[in-house]
Amino acid sequence: MTTLYTGLVVSALRKCQLLLQRTGESDLQSRALEEAALFQLWKAYRAFLAELAIQLQLGFEPESLQVILDSLESQGVVSSEARELSLLSADPDSWLSKLLQAWKQLQQLAPGPTRESVRKGANLIPLHSIAFPASNAISAEILLEWHSALSELVRRQRANLEEC
Repeated sequence: MTTLYTGLVVSALRKCQLLLQRTGESDLQSRALEEAALFQLWKAYRAFLAELAIQLQLGFEPESLQVILDSLESQGVVSSEARELSLLSADPDSWLSKLLQAWKQLQQLAPGPTRESVRKGANLIPLHSIAFPASNAISAEILLEWHSALSELVRRQRANLEEC
């Protein structure tokens, strides 16, 4: 079944692929393109969750995978697709867990000035980098792996849902 979200997933995955083809120029430009590609992967994932919710006839656009799981549990329904996503997101070594963690880290902005620092005349521009921590650094290669894994998961789960 094709939905509005089906197109959003395909579009976001394609945009990610195009962004990653442009990396490798300057460091700053590469970082910006990698962050944009990460956003497109996250967008594809979220759109796929919405597509899955429609396929499972949940009647709402989920805010997270947990909302889908809770709804299925309350209805006494089992979904192998939702279970697979749950297992992947719970495994800290899985590509999905790492993708979601990278997205979460990207969203953590440096803290703004405190009232105390303003009163003392401290610099109002935070002096920290909002780049990914070195331990969780991403690269175009990692993003391409995540893109491939998400594309394969979407393809496989769509095929499975079509059979049902």
